[in-house]
Amino acid sequence: MRAQRAAPLLILIILLTQMTPAHAATSTYEYTQTYTFENKGTTPVTLQKDDVAVPLFINNEYQTITVTSTSPSLGTPYSDEDGNMFSDPNIGLTIQPGGKITLTVAYRIESSDAQAPTLSTSSAGTVADIPSSLVSEYTSSTDTFWANDTQIAALASSLTASELTVLGKVARLVKWFSANVTYFNHEVPMYPDDTLAIRQGDCDDQSILLISMLRSLGIPAYLEVGVVFNSGITGDDTVWDGHLSIKETGLAWHGWAMVYTPPWGWIPIDLTLVSDSDPIKMIGKAPQYSAPVVTALKISSQSYTGVGAETRDRIISSDIYITSVETAEGVQAAWIQPTMILLAVGLSAAIGFMFYVNRRRGQQPI
Repeated sequence: MRAQRAAPLLILIILLTQMTPAHAATSTYEYTQTYTFENKGTTPVTLQKDDVAVPLFINNEYQTITVTSTSPSLGTPYSDEDGNMFSDPNIGLTIQPGGKITLTVAYRIESSDAQAPTLSTSSAGTVADIPSSLVSEYTSSTDTFWANDTQIAALASSLTASELTVLGKVARLVKWFSANVTYFNHEVPMYPDDTLAIRQGDCDDQSILLISMLRSLGIPAYLEVGVVFNSGITGDDTVWDGHLSIKETGLAWHGWAMVYTPPWGWIPIDLTLVSDSDPIKMIGKAPQYSAPVVTALKISSQSYTGVGAETRDRIISSDIYITSVETAEGVQAAWIQPTMILLAVGLSAAIGFMFYVNRRRGQQPI
């Protein structure tokens, strides 16, 4: 099933240029999600368990995320096939006609700046320098990343044929995206062939196509989805034929690629939050090195695009109406310097975050 196109949503003007963080090296955010599911029909509706699965984020040396309160309480944590941690709330899933259920989760997030590597083609490694275990795990073709698509592979090969290093190949692809793909927001993540065909896509659409191109070249890559904290961000939209309302204050959802680039290892590639005529400088300016960008999920093997479209169709065909309210405290506005870039931040990533695990347990749709 192909994702459907939508008019641009949650369009924000973000002041953005070379990162020079004005905040402390470590920042603390209080982040709250509230989801309300309402049955506006005349018969009972039973949600899938994954509709209300609570993400526990990713903890690493640069970020520590703690769930500080939930209503209702949470059950035993579990992981998905990509290692993302979740917990099911102790909540009944059947909603009577005219009834509703509400889930609230509060997080405390401590996030630190990371040192961006000094990138140069003179010290860059080749595909032969990539560990074979990473090639095996992160270059396969999946429902989301089409490494074996002939058109995608041919384009990636032609664009990078003259480059010997992984960094050189990545830079060529980044330069092509800057010149040929424009930002356009969609209600659900796009398949890579659709993004290539229309040369339009939002943060995760473009990242999915880039990852597909890189995997076709034998370069390990996967998608990360996370939160950008900034006090100047507000969004209030209703999508999915009125079945999903989203309100965000102080944050927005975002997606980017992670690419194994020897000798530096895994580095983020952000195609939509930064801009530079020099692709290597653009790669080095990735905002993921700054504390206000926090990683929530890793997507490598599991379905992301197809599940997003299927979930949208399932909810639209039901009597369920969902309201998502997300707020953040402790955020700053001055973590970036001003250059005007028109940006629609992460609506499809926000929807994907909430729903991408649907059908993972093979349950029946509404």
